[in-house]
Parts: sequence; structure tokens; C-alpha cells
Amino acid sequence: MTEITSWFQSNLLSLNYNKTHFMQFRTKKQNEGKIQILVPNSINSNINSTTFWGLIIENSLLWKDHITAITSKLNKACYAVRLLKPFLTMNTLRMIYFSYAHSVLSYGIIF
Repeated sequence: MTEITSWFQSNLLSLNYNKTHFMQFRTKKQNEGKIQILVPNSINSNINSTTFWGLIIENSLLWKDHITAITSKLNKACYAVRLLKPFLTMNTLRMIYFSYAHSVLSYGIIF
């Protein structure tokens, strides 16, 4: 943490310690270690999940929280398509699908 702080200072940047956390990645069989990182005037907390560029990353890398979040969005999109189906053409419904549901499904897929 000392090296990170000095890098930020040498590049004229500041680190907000209240918004800074760390995540210890682990496997299912591996027990969580009790690691504490001391920063100026506080102790950084270990978190189990975080949102990074719209993706919810868990310390076990199982993606359960992220799947739950996008499932809710996709349910809303399916409801909208079902509700509008009798009134719109197939091309319009396809446009709605690609603008909402497909973008949610494909975002961050490479990660």
C-alpha cells in the first residue's frame, strides 16, 4: 500500500481511502484469510463483491450476483416484448430486443 500511495503522489493524484477496498480471490475449498491492509488513518476493508464497469465481480468468481442482476433486467425486457407483441411488427420487436435485451446479454461477455 505504501508503494501505491507513493505512485499516486508522484503522479499528482490522490486516492480516496474511504472508497478504496480490496478483494481476496479464493476458490470454493480455500478458506478466507484474515488480511488487513493499513492505510493512512484507517484500515481498508475486505469485500466479497464489487461492481466494476457494470459487472458484479465476486471473490469466488462464480458470477451469481451478476446473473441475478441481469436476470431482473431481462425479465423486464421480456415483459415489454410480450406486452407489445400484438401491436408491433416483427422487425420493430427485433429492434427492441437488440436495443435492450441483447445489449444486456452481450455487455462484458469477454470479461
